[in-house]
Amino acid sequence: MKLQDCLNIEYKENQVLSFVEEDYHENFGYQWTRFNKLQLDSHNGSGESKERLLIQSEMKSEFFKDKIILEVGAGNGRFTEVLLNLGAKVMAVDYSSAIYANFKNHSESVKKGNLICLRADVFDLPIKESMFDIVICYGVIQHTGNNKLCLDVLADHVRSDGTLMVDIYSNSIKHYNPWIYLIRPFFSRIKGESSKMRFVERFIDLIFPIQLFILNFLHNKGHVFKYIRYFFNRSPNSVYGINLYLDKRISKADAKNWSICDTYDAWMPKHDDPLSLKKWNLLLSDLKSYKGFDLLHSKECGQGNCASLRKK
Repeated sequence: MKLQDCLNIEYKENQVLSFVEEDYHENFGYQWTRFNKLQLDSHNGSGESKERLLIQSEMKSEFFKDKIILEVGAGNGRFTEVLLNLGAKVMAVDYSSAIYANFKNHSESVKKGNLICLRADVFDLPIKESMFDIVICYGVIQHTGNNKLCLDVLADHVRSDGTLMVDIYSNSIKHYNPWIYLIRPFFSRIKGESSKMRFVERFIDLIFPIQLFILNFLHNKGHVFKYIRYFFNRSPNSVYGINLYLDKRISKADAKNWSICDTYDAWMPKHDDPLSLKKWNLLLSDLKSYKGFDLLHSKECGQGNCASLRKK
């Protein structure tokens, strides 16, 4: 089957198919246009995106080969790249202009017919239902404004015996970072995405050397130090890139840019609805009861919880 067979509109080759007229979610677009290659494994050399995909899905690399995949919230294509390299064909969807960075990053796959990029709303997809071997949505659901409806829409696009792979941020004490919710009301008052980005950059310029020094001292230390490290990992800004650098997985320059990118990402969402584990399990239970899925696994991962489900 060809990817274009999954569309319910006319396919126009070698271009992003856009069905969005407004600039809603353009903050994400600005972010991923600015850092269009940062989190691509081919750029940073870390293998971080592939590792996250395989750990969260609990699938082997071979599982993705020759699969027809719908990736919702694809952004600039960190997972798109991995899926394509594993031999899949991908329909990549994003609401923001980040999808144009995805298209540019993987233009050869577009030409080969292995990738179609859509700029579209998850709640109004120009795509046929029950067509995909795998539907994947990582790091996105809590930003859509309706967690349950988003899961229902994703589920409807999985074919019989296909797989749904999803995650959501958690509001548990372990994952909750009160700093970002205190900062957002003030950050939202800054006009223009470029001005917001400059504010983040100046903040990171100031705090990055201090955090790098402290986290380097605490790196891989146990006992009471791990609790101090936990405190610093709940900083107002993201230190994920610093930890990758200390693990010798990315460069120092990429670590700083990662901090800028993830901090901007954390401070500016218009929708952010993380869930407790109890509510997440209720949503998964609904997929089992009303959408005909079997739960393959559900577990803690990243900033919250993830699950993979198989459609009967």
